[in-house]
Amino acid sequence: MSDIDFLKNEYKLVFTHERAYDTINQISHTFKDFVISDKKELIELQNNWIATEETDELMECGYDYSIYLINKDSIIGKMYVNISCGFVFASGIGKTCVFEGNPFKKLKVDKPIYRKCFSSNSIEEARKIHHKIIAKQGVYYPLKKLNNWIHFEGKAYINIKTKNDSLKSCQDITNDFDEKFGKLKQYIDFRGFSKDNYSGWIYCNKTIFDDLISNKSEWENYDVNIKIDSWNSFTGQKIDFIVCVFSESNKKIQKIN
Repeated sequence: MSDIDFLKNEYKLVFTHERAYDTINQISHTFKDFVISDKKELIELQNNWIATEETDELMECGYDYSIYLINKDSIIGKMYVNISCGFVFASGIGKTCVFEGNPFKKLKVDKPIYRKCFSSNSIEEARKIHHKIIAKQGVYYPLKKLNNWIHFEGKAYINIKTKNDSLKSCQDITNDFDEKFGKLKQYIDFRGFSKDNYSGWIYCNKTIFDDLISNKSEWENYDVNIKIDSWNSFTGQKIDFIVCVFSESNKKIQKIN
């Protein structure tokens, strides 16, 4: 977070607790899920939370909190932190940063964040839920971008292997695909990470899938592998739509139904 100027814009940090019963590393025992919007608190946390090392390694400790960086009503970044192990994984860049001590020890928590979850296995119902959420101001939608798949024809499993140990972050790969195919015409939901391999689901229309299968798309720093029988059309199929949204107003979030 060292490159963020918390004095500008309307930045907030939303913390959601990811341990069901373990309270050892719980930052606040008053609120499991909370929001920090006070600029003084944000700057103090930024100054205390100093990374001593950056690595491509994925730690095996699990996570205490998911932390969402908010600007106005938009989520612009997400991190996963483990306080005991002293690491934070930034999902946007696919990097793990190591830190020492507990930078959250003196954090003043006095404002809860409210959570409501939705699920459906129907594309039509998922579209309705999606549009209700995005129409509501003051609601933070973690998977807003991911849910672009609602507008696509299908999905396929994709494996991306880097060439010559040339590490590419998830964001770099996303940028390459956005530039070639268009930002709104496809989306990769990365599910697996390693030093030289990325995998997940690409949501797109059949024309992009055919382009990738025919090897028309050549990439400078990595190889893209998709099996021809991996295409899953959404037509007539059930889906797994699960999303949790957050708001500082419990009344506002409960009105979404």
